Amino acid sequence: MNITKLSASLQFGCILAITALFTGCKKQAESQAPPPPAPDAAAQPAAPAQPAAAPAVQNVAPDAKLTEAQTAMKAHDYEKAVDALLAVQRQRQLSEQQAALYQSQMRTLQRDLAGALARGDPAAKAAADKLRASASGAH
Repeated sequence: MNITKLSASLQFGCILAITALFTGCKKQAESQAPPPPAPDAAAQPAAPAQPAAAPAVQNVAPDAKLTEAQTAMKAHDYEKAVDALLAVQRQRQLSEQQAALYQSQMRTLQRDLAGALARGDPAAKAAADKLRASASGAH
């Protein structure tokens, strides 16, 4: 019966985390919408080239963190995987592909954490606690 309560708590925590992540990412994307171009922007051809280059540089970090999370999950280093995925979540701009990969990896991590928790893995418990704390806003 104790495992049943733990499983129910974990499922609730995972659902809460997923909900917080999706709503958090959506709000960030909406709030980071670029302002409309100024009327005199056409007179300055060098200005549009700089903003186009900035997102490409910023998107390198999410790719590295997504790779780090995937490697950590394969090694069952759940805390490192949680840290990497939370770092991706904090990114201001993700491409559609990065966002989809992030969501897939988060679901996989939560599934793996649930299994590890059921086996009594203490590292998984620490990682799950960290994930729950991030979902509730307590860092």
